[in-house]
Amino acid sequence: MNMTYQVIALAILFSSMVTGFIIFRMQGMKLAPHFGALVLALIATLAAVITGIPVIVVAAAVLQVVVTLTAYTQLFEILRDNFQTSPGYSAHLALVTMLPVLAIAGLLM
Repeated sequence: MNMTYQVIALAILFSSMVTGFIIFRMQGMKLAPHFGALVLALIATLAAVITGIPVIVVAAAVLQVVVTLTAYTQLFEILRDNFQTSPGYSAHLALVTMLPVLAIAGLLM
């Protein structure tokens, strides 16, 4: 396993925390499952980078994919029904959409 992809994912997760917090403030508690998954993925990825234990790396990769799934499932209604505010969510969605690609690359390399 190549830890380079996990380090990049860690940077993206840190950036996603900022954009996610802004969206969390805009939408309130409706995004709590996504924000919780984001925090768990950040902690797991940090642990994976520090320890390098393969089980933790796999768990971090799985949580990174869960972050992306929760982002789209939690924001789907907002994007579908309120198209005018969708540009406000684009930065966060762009960041979390990179996570599954990095998770797969980190596990394959």
